[in-house]
Amino acid sequence: MTTDLIRAEQKKFGIDAELKIVDNLPSFEIANFNGRIVISAPNQLEQLYGIYDFAEKFRGWCFFEPGRDRFDQTLIVNDLPEGILVPAVKPFLKRRGLIQEFPFDAETPDLFDWMAKNKLNYLLVWMKYYDCLSEELKQMATNRGIVIESGHHNFNYWIPGKVYGKTHPEYFAEAGGKRINPTTSDNTLLLSEQLCTTNPELRREIIENMIEYCARHPEIKVISLIPNDGFGWCECENCSRFYDKNERGELYSVSSHVYKADRIYHDLLREVAAGLRAVRPDIMISFCAYINYCAPSKGFVLEKGMMVHFAPYWRCINHPVYDEGCPINSHYKDDILAWSRAKRGGEVNIYEYYMGVNFYLSLPMVHHREMFAEMKWYHDNQIDGVLTQFHIGHWSAYGTNYYLMGKAARGESEKAAIDFMFNRVFGDKAGKIRNFYQKLKNLTLRAGHCHIPYPYSILSRTKLDDYQEILRLARDIDEKDFILWAEYMLKFKSLFDRYHSGKLEVAELRQFLEWIHSNKNHRVYLPAKFNSYLGAWIKAIESGKPYLHFNIEWEDDYIRQHKTLLGKPETTP
Repeated sequence: MTTDLIRAEQKKFGIDAELKIVDNLPSFEIANFNGRIVISAPNQLEQLYGIYDFAEKFRGWCFFEPGRDRFDQTLIVNDLPEGILVPAVKPFLKRRGLIQEFPFDAETPDLFDWMAKNKLNYLLVWMKYYDCLSEELKQMATNRGIVIESGHHNFNYWIPGKVYGKTHPEYFAEAGGKRINPTTSDNTLLLSEQLCTTNPELRREIIENMIEYCARHPEIKVISLIPNDGFGWCECENCSRFYDKNERGELYSVSSHVYKADRIYHDLLREVAAGLRAVRPDIMISFCAYINYCAPSKGFVLEKGMMVHFAPYWRCINHPVYDEGCPINSHYKDDILAWSRAKRGGEVNIYEYYMGVNFYLSLPMVHHREMFAEMKWYHDNQIDGVLTQFHIGHWSAYGTNYYLMGKAARGESEKAAIDFMFNRVFGDKAGKIRNFYQKLKNLTLRAGHCHIPYPYSILSRTKLDDYQEILRLARDIDEKDFILWAEYMLKFKSLFDRYHSGKLEVAELRQFLEWIHSNKNHRVYLPAKFNSYLGAWIKAIESGKPYLHFNIEWEDDYIRQHKTLLGKPETTP
């Protein structure tokens, strides 16, 4: 944080305010004393937040979208009431941020700027992307109070196949009685390629590599130890002692087809965390709770310097995450509470998907009111932070979720925040756009008791008429991105129905992909995701294989099971 940045932002937004440091305040406070604006805060970061808050509430600004600040001079408030304008309130969650699963790019400065303006202070990125982040952008993030965690799925980063595959094949998982041949590329997902985590030399190598990495990157405060995505855990004799192959994962966590890996993962974590802490007690090590390692294993505790990112993957978005009546979320609730009870100086973050997941593909997810209730529940149960996956490229579809997440995590009023967003972002069209979002919300609610955010779940249980009505509403709003979003959903639903009636031709999918790319400059959807999704669909048609999701058999099997679990739609499509 720099004084220069604070002064520059005061000047930019025309805020002639006295800034005071008051140690015992829980956050910034804005007051008007005889026409003199005073922003008091416990530190400079909260002072900066106070400036942005004053700009939004009283100077006509709205910071809804990265790189696209909105300003309306008619909304400037000159006659301010006397006394406290914005009271100091302790934020619900101390860690509020985003998860970036793509490289830094030309929009990164706008992203960092937007994060600070919305009081977000954390960014989780893949290590391979952090390594390409310039010193200038690192400083920009630091100046805005943004901690960047270099981590995510990274077994292959700490023990890369291209370095160790030939010299230490014993470091890699054994499957079917043979060591795997690890992928040597840095650019693949490495789905289900793991390490031989009980190997003592491997553990020492990970610790040494971590210590060396932190020495090369003195700005780093948090690193992670997270398995490569998917499954594929080692089945050598030593590793197998940590499994009971009859103790499977569960349906809610998309892991009932594999045995649990919590004990073997947490055993590795204990030793690596202790080894890192012995040399670098200033570094926090993070890890994840996910799929077949969702809950703390027996006796595992979160010690000081350890932080878990709990991921409610394929959660139900029709219910709050803590809903005991939901057959999916009730289990995630139990896991979250178990992690909270496991804290012994460590910390718990929620790794969220307020965009559905990467292959939900801009289909409806309106999570406005639920978000405020969830943040309150997290706060009440000693959860430390919430992070969400995001993309700037689909902001028109999910930006309302991202914007409100920041406000909910700070403990702002649900009604005031939602009203402010619609009125300031959409102006005289706010009423129509609220109705549009309510229609999208109703679509998911009517689809069945539960809704897991993947395309088959929503498209199989809704009617074409629903999407035609949404398009009529969008055209009445007369905003390009809303029309484009509605047109896209109608096209997607039409193709889905044609496929399931046996009429879809590959040429139609190719035309749809071409249309997707023709509108790539709008922030509605991510064209690159459709290259993968529609490419898999085309391959399925050409091979005669039924297409449910992404041609991954274990995922398709869960979709088949969900047909009964998620409940029948209110009206049959």
